[in-house]
Amino acid sequence: MLKRSFPFLILVLFFLPLVPISSGQGNPTPGVNIDCESDPELNVHPLYSEPVELVCTIENTSQFDETIEISNEFEGGTSVQIQGASDEYTVAGGETEEFIVTFTGDVRIPSTESFDFEIIATVTQWLIPGELPEMVQSNSSVVGKVEIGTYGIVELLISDKSTRAMEPSDEVTINLQFTNKGNDEDKIEVRIKNQAELIAQGFSFPMSSFVAEDLAIDATSPVREIVIRAPSDVSEKISTNIQFEASSTNDPDAPVSAISIPVSVESSSSSGTLTGLSEDSQDDIILYGAIGGGVILFFMLVGIITRSIKKKSKDESDGIEQAIELNDEDEGESLGDDLDDLFDDLDEFDDLPVSEDEFDDLLDDFD
Repeated sequence: MLKRSFPFLILVLFFLPLVPISSGQGNPTPGVNIDCESDPELNVHPLYSEPVELVCTIENTSQFDETIEISNEFEGGTSVQIQGASDEYTVAGGETEEFIVTFTGDVRIPSTESFDFEIIATVTQWLIPGELPEMVQSNSSVVGKVEIGTYGIVELLISDKSTRAMEPSDEVTINLQFTNKGNDEDKIEVRIKNQAELIAQGFSFPMSSFVAEDLAIDATSPVREIVIRAPSDVSEKISTNIQFEASSTNDPDAPVSAISIPVSVESSSSSGTLTGLSEDSQDDIILYGAIGGGVILFFMLVGIITRSIKKKSKDESDGIEQAIELNDEDEGESLGDDLDDLFDDLDEFDDLPVSEDEFDDLLDDFD
């Protein structure tokens, strides 16, 4: 029995030293594994674009050192570039090594696009201690896709930004448009930011206080309208602003596009008085009124004096008819005497009776 077992024992003793070597130090043949994080998303916003990094790990599955070469196949074309996926590493048996792949891209790439890639790890040399490097060909690869992040940019357009002057219960229509400048189809919304404040002041919106439209990339909406109705009861002038804001539904963090339209509301009664004018305008009106009144008073006075002179002349002509002949020698003296007599006659006007009928007749003459 012992003689029969002896060959078996010899066989066991022969293979026993090989078991721990094989199980404890890894694969005796060349090998490599590669693994990368989840697919990267590239930010291509025209103001905030930045590269995106992808961390990859290679593992030497052999018990001996290996030289591992990294290469790639990428379909980014001229829009997206890849860096860091072409290199060479020496990795000890059973060890790992990390490396970073970086993707950069042009701005404004549509978010509907994506770019496939494959990163390949190839063992090019197997370094057995005490022997020359052995040229081998063992590889592993990982595939992925570069996604393009979605961003929103909105531009609000209102051609007429002038002040809207209104009376109580008046309605004005604001015409507006908006453009999708993002990188994907977007639902653009336009709202009145200070709607609550305007309602508190008595304003209302008969149709709606907001509009919305689904727009393709770089598309502009047709002309849309928002109607504003002024308060019906206005005791004093209201001066405020209507604040319009356009925003992206795709990108809640995107800056809004805003435009403010000044609005003033004044009652019709106050608009017809001096209260609606500036202080300088009121002073001008008072000055012109005073000048006009003085001119009218002057003409009335001249008219009264003229009528009184005519009346006096008529009374004198009825009592006495006198003809005066002047010699050439007495003409100069007579002219001076006549001027003195004219001023003397004006003194006599204080004693002339002026009736109310004469004022009425004078006013009728102006008519």
